[in-house]
Amino acid sequence: MDVASVVTERRAPWWRTALLIACCAFASLTSLVFSELGQRAEDGGSMLLTLVGFFACLLVPLALIWRHRAPYTVALTAAAAGIVLPLGASTALVALASLVGRRRGADVWWTAGAVAVTTTLAAVRDVTAPTMAESLLKSMLGPVGAPPGTVVELNWWVVPVVVSLGMGAALGVGLALRARREARESAREATTVRRTSTRLGDELARQVERERIAREVHDVLGHRLSLLNLHAGALEANARGDADLARSAALVRESAGQSLDDLRSLLAVLRHPMGDEPTDPDLSLVDLQAVIEETVETGVPVSATVYLDRASEAEPALARAVYRIVQEMLTNARKHAPGEQIRLSVVGGPGDGVRIDARNRYLAPSPDRAGAEGDARPGQGLQGIAERAELLGGRLAYGLDDGGRTFRVTVTLPWGAPLR
Repeated sequence: MDVASVVTERRAPWWRTALLIACCAFASLTSLVFSELGQRAEDGGSMLLTLVGFFACLLVPLALIWRHRAPYTVALTAAAAGIVLPLGASTALVALASLVGRRRGADVWWTAGAVAVTTTLAAVRDVTAPTMAESLLKSMLGPVGAPPGTVVELNWWVVPVVVSLGMGAALGVGLALRARREARESAREATTVRRTSTRLGDELARQVERERIAREVHDVLGHRLSLLNLHAGALEANARGDADLARSAALVRESAGQSLDDLRSLLAVLRHPMGDEPTDPDLSLVDLQAVIEETVETGVPVSATVYLDRASEAEPALARAVYRIVQEMLTNARKHAPGEQIRLSVVGGPGDGVRIDARNRYLAPSPDRAGAEGDARPGQGLQGIAERAELLGGRLAYGLDDGGRTFRVTVTLPWGAPLR
């Protein structure tokens, strides 16, 4: 049987299975009683066979418990039992309906043929029985009030009518069950497709907005930084007699150039599809020292501990994230706690991941710093750090420490986690 022929299954309620077993057992017992075997139970041999038939009437319907797991076996077993003993075809018909509702293919119709043979044989046995006591159909269609031993003749067309009704009901119920399951599955798939379409639409809208922001940032800041770089270079060239002015102009020019590079990097992030962080092959964890030195050159006291095992082997995405997170932590501390010492720790390796910890003395909020990170509330800097950490499967923790005297930011990143 082909796997593709299996219709999505769903476990039926227990009470439905119990009701089907009870109905099939009752129908089988009725067929056994209104049969030649049931009416001649007084004989020794017939008594033993009748006892076997009685237990079969109870045990064969119990096979319906496994009609979902092994529908072919249950249907064929019930059909075979109905051929050997006068149990009727009720259990086989119920098993056939369950089979048609859950399976497809030629095997289903071969099994249906076997059930049709059982149904036909059961109808022929019943119709050809001589008396009303030995035939369920004759007891139902015979003269009202006639004694059980009355001989009744039925027309030949009763057999095909009974077989058609039984098989038609089983196949119809099975096809209806299959259609309902397929409709349920189609609705589930449509819901999944709709959710996916909505998510893709939202991502596309966000990507369009990111690209629009990138263009605006490039047009405004790119132009101004280029002018700043140009004028700083001219000032450095004309300040030959003033060493301090020339050094300051050189520092401004270098900072403007680095800002242009950072701007291009950030624009690449905005323009890149969401969920795939662009990597910079020229950026590695070895470059962290340069970030710390730049902060120290601005006059900010920094106490840094950097210990990274096999730093040069880190993935570009991880190196970029660590570099930018450290850069943002130092910038935030310099901005919201000016003049305070920054204690920075960056440790990790392939086995433990990377842990970045930055601390500085907490300054009480003032009107000119309302809503900043020093106010222990998340600002744009912390949100950017959180997004980078989440992109790599890491996490961010921040808040007041040391009895409220220190503001602390901690980021943990896995070493080789793929981008989400």
